[in-house]
Amino acid sequence: MKRGLIALIVVLVTLTVATMQVSALKYEDQPNVTAYISGTNHLVRGTQTIYLTVYNPAERKKVDYFEVEEAQFFSGREDMLFTAYNVELKLEGNDYIEVKTPQQKIPALPPFKPINLPFVVEVKDEAKAGKYELKLKVSFDVIDDLVNVETFYPPTQSWAYYQKQEVVGGNTTIIYKYHPITEYYKLRYKRLSFEIPIEVYVEEKSVRLEIVNVSAENMVGNSKGKIVIWVKNVGEKVGKNAYLVLETPSGFTASALSMSQPTMTTSATLMQMPSAMPSAMSMPSAMPSMQPTMPSTMSQPSQPAYYVGDLMPGEIAKAVFYVKINTKDEGNYTFKVKAVYLDEYGKTVTSDPVPFGVHIAKAPELEVKSVESHVFVNAKGKVVVTLTPTSDMKDVTVYLITNPPLSVLSSEYYLGDVEAGKTYTAVFKVEASDSAEPVTYSAQIKAKYKSLDEYFETDPITVGIKVNPKMRFEVYGIPKIQAGREAVVEWTIKNVGNFTIREATARLTIIDPFSSSDDTAYIGTLKPGETATVKFKLKVDGDATPKLYGLNLEVKYKDAEGEWAISEPVKAVVEVTPAKGFSLIGILVVVVVAGIVILIYRRRKK
Repeated sequence: MKRGLIALIVVLVTLTVATMQVSALKYEDQPNVTAYISGTNHLVRGTQTIYLTVYNPAERKKVDYFEVEEAQFFSGREDMLFTAYNVELKLEGNDYIEVKTPQQKIPALPPFKPINLPFVVEVKDEAKAGKYELKLKVSFDVIDDLVNVETFYPPTQSWAYYQKQEVVGGNTTIIYKYHPITEYYKLRYKRLSFEIPIEVYVEEKSVRLEIVNVSAENMVGNSKGKIVIWVKNVGEKVGKNAYLVLETPSGFTASALSMSQPTMTTSATLMQMPSAMPSAMSMPSAMPSMQPTMPSTMSQPSQPAYYVGDLMPGEIAKAVFYVKINTKDEGNYTFKVKAVYLDEYGKTVTSDPVPFGVHIAKAPELEVKSVESHVFVNAKGKVVVTLTPTSDMKDVTVYLITNPPLSVLSSEYYLGDVEAGKTYTAVFKVEASDSAEPVTYSAQIKAKYKSLDEYFETDPITVGIKVNPKMRFEVYGIPKIQAGREAVVEWTIKNVGNFTIREATARLTIIDPFSSSDDTAYIGTLKPGETATVKFKLKVDGDATPKLYGLNLEVKYKDAEGEWAISEPVKAVVEVTPAKGFSLIGILVVVVVAGIVILIYRRRKK
């Protein structure tokens, strides 16, 4: 009984040991993860980026294998044992420093191959200067064991056999079968987790700015203006190689006036500055201008920046910026100025931005008072536009924009400098094609003006250009001319248009049965409603059929703008009458009769 119980216990222990997964791998200096801040760990209030260098310090040393299979498996790949896998890093802040970067992951971290990871942190305004601790939570996997899962038989060239006995019909048969023999292996990992303390120091910003004065020039909507800013360093430290940077609201684009010629002054000269400070030239300078030297550790800020050099505590610096104003709306807009500089550690630091307000006047506009049109169908004419600007503008040119059937022959008219509220006149030459109708067509008026060193345009205004009816003439009278005769015929022509024509000439279009050696007649000046007599020399063929004929008559003239034009043809009616006197037959009859008479007379004398 006891022997049976002991045997059972031995069997159970053997089975348990056989099924247990025993950690067989033993090696020194297992994978690990450590981290430190690369660069300075001194922070200032506000949002900034710190960089953590993360690396695995494991060294390849002695490895003990439990069995031959393990040694064969890791042969040539022992680096796997010293690599940290599925590394997860989460930097946690505290009540005063907030970490904005989420958890970062590294699939594999081999030994001595450091990785730099950026973390964005925000130091809150209420954080006092001093030492703070952040926590870097780290977790990763390391290889713990090589586990034999099962034997299987893939199709390979390594074959083994085993024998099997079967009893068939009372007889024992031995069957030999051949199979490849190999094994599945599985790597077992274990997860390690811990925290790494990261020490940082919060400092007061070296430079704190205070607005001393702001001068704004030409700050008008849809223009370009100039802002001059005087700021004082009320901090306790020096801002080395400092730039003053202008932050603009939406709709504004700024550029620094210059990268050279900084103007500096000490707080002692502040009392000498006029309270109104009308222009940048009124700012005294306590030190000579210098050519700035770009520090090798700092590049120029991407925003518009004005270099002022080392900004000492208590000093006042001036910066000049041009501002392109893309908005047209009037109002007060908030700008900000800040300093970008190198601190005592050589780190680039940005001071807190200081806001200030600038009033933007409404964008210049044109008010069209009247449009006077002297344009006629199929003719050129003047368009006189009377307008008033809403703002003072310099170097103004007014433009007229039309569409077919109108075309502008002189599309721009220079006005020069204009004053708000005054009336100005712009004159354009416009041509209406022969397809134009006597109606009003839409056009646009806009102005281009100069603001500092750039040109801008006002919004276009739609106006109407009236096209007057085409010049018309009427012809009166029906002169008569006998067939086979040449004579001077007369017509009366009347100007039924709306303007006076000058240097006018009438011309006939000659057709059969007519011919002429003088088909033109001078008219001269003809006012609306006036008439003139035109004379032409016509010759009619002798066999012309007696009836009324209509000849085309055109008038070439200078219009109201002094441009040559030709009227539409009108009909000049002429009557051809039968020829008078002997006809050819009559002449023959007379000749025959005369011959007979002569013949009779001669016979009687004989």
